[in-house]
Amino acid sequence: MKVIFLGTLPPVIGLSPYCLHLATAVSEKIDLVFLGFKDFSHKSRDFKRESKIDESYYSDSLKKLKIQNSLSWYNPFSSLKASLKLNGDVLHVQWWISSLFAIYLPIIIMAKLKKIKIVVSVHNILPHEKSKSNIFFDKIVNKIIFSFADEFIVHNLRNKEKLIEIYSLNEDKISIITHGIFSLYKTKGISQENAKKHLCLPIEKKVLLFFGYIREYKGLDVLIKAFASLKKEMEDVILLIAGQTWKENWNKYEMLIKENNLEESVVVELGFVPESDIEYYFAASDIVVLPYKYLDTHGGVGAMALTFKKPLISTDVGGSLEYVKDKMALVKPNDAQDLYNKLVQILKDEKLLAKLSKDSEELSKTLSWDKIADKTIDVYKKTADRP
Repeated sequence: MKVIFLGTLPPVIGLSPYCLHLATAVSEKIDLVFLGFKDFSHKSRDFKRESKIDESYYSDSLKKLKIQNSLSWYNPFSSLKASLKLNGDVLHVQWWISSLFAIYLPIIIMAKLKKIKIVVSVHNILPHEKSKSNIFFDKIVNKIIFSFADEFIVHNLRNKEKLIEIYSLNEDKISIITHGIFSLYKTKGISQENAKKHLCLPIEKKVLLFFGYIREYKGLDVLIKAFASLKKEMEDVILLIAGQTWKENWNKYEMLIKENNLEESVVVELGFVPESDIEYYFAASDIVVLPYKYLDTHGGVGAMALTFKKPLISTDVGGSLEYVKDKMALVKPNDAQDLYNKLVQILKDEKLLAKLSKDSEELSKTLSWDKIADKTIDVYKKTADRP
């Protein structure tokens, strides 16, 4: 069996770490060619161009793949040219943003004409920014792309149920395969004390970490409100915010910090965090907080938290149930009071904090890309066998 894997690889931001992990694991078992982009900058309108994954950080893994980076964001004819060269049994499409429509569609249509079976991994059922115009456009584009698919992959049961509800898809054609941890990160074994020193954080205080792109749906405003209540209860804790804004203005979060007199207790590192620095932020933290208001999938930050075996508190959305074993670490979405209550209980209970850390370590062992690759290949085989 030969598989054409359509997605993005480093240095492209976004889905590249996921694509690299899965494609690498699958390619060790069957013949796989990765069809990717030589340039990809749809997000340049939204944040600075220097936000790029360090390709050299993943060079060893990239060398293991057969890569055809022939697609261009600026040249729609590049996808037509690539489609004419398609040769394989299965086309595995990574689908997460509707703006890929014009580039992906010629490839998908040509695959259909060449009788290549099509598997679509749906990472976002609907756009993260849920304006009426966004949702309307995405539904139309998604329906067109989905109409060509022979099989679908989603990451959790909630995704599957929503996919069926919105697009009336055949349940038998949807497989659930979870998101693995980011095991390709080259960890250095940095101690918490050294990480705090590196980031100029007080050694004696516990650190709550909010990491990643700052977007409305991620609920940073909810976390700041919960943290304001927490500071009235506990003095020896700080909030570390490390990430880059996305479309929205940082001012509203800054105002929220000032209104609650948190300037001395909130450390803000705005900007893209390169791979070489990621471990410092997670090593310094005592708890990683995912206060998302809504989310379809699991989220890359949760995968990082498990990679570094960190206690994780998450709102009960998307695939969070697969990243959190103890219900004590699950919070109602968009509920600052519930988040505050859980933070106080966990931070005041060292045994519980240690248990959540052990939970993350145990979960990290179960979310192996080798097992995920096996399940993905099973989907390929099932798809290839369909008449």
